[in-house]
Amino acid sequence: MERHYYTYLIKEEFANHYFGRETAMFELFQDYHWTNLTPQQNQLLEKQIQYITEPIPVLHMHQRLQLHLSRVSYSRLDSIYRLTLPKAKGHASFMMKENLIEIAASGDYEAETIFFEILRKISPCFLAMDFKTRRYGWLNPVKERNFV
Repeated sequence: MERHYYTYLIKEEFANHYFGRETAMFELFQDYHWTNLTPQQNQLLEKQIQYITEPIPVLHMHQRLQLHLSRVSYSRLDSIYRLTLPKAKGHASFMMKENLIEIAASGDYEAETIFFEILRKISPCFLAMDFKTRRYGWLNPVKERNFV
């Protein structure tokens, strides 16, 4: 079974605020990606998502991916990276877009974990969501700040 993750870089202020309340964010993104909306509803959700997310730092991401993927078998075509685990244990594709990263994987979970580990090192504010299985979470949990 293929797993498909939509991964967004959330602005730090919103990541801090929604730490522990990821369900609300998940439902916002799910409505945007998986619900038939009127054009007005779609436009409203798109504005909300643009407000709480940051653009993907594409150049920095390419540098990090090439650095960390040097130990595994991978191929690249523009902003798409594909890696294959040894002995056909699994594979994953990493597709960078302006405001979103899509990761599709099958086989062993190690395939997508390699990509998630790279993202985790870049920022604690990446939220990954698999709408089909309703699995979602921060790649590197944001620590809540305690204000005195």
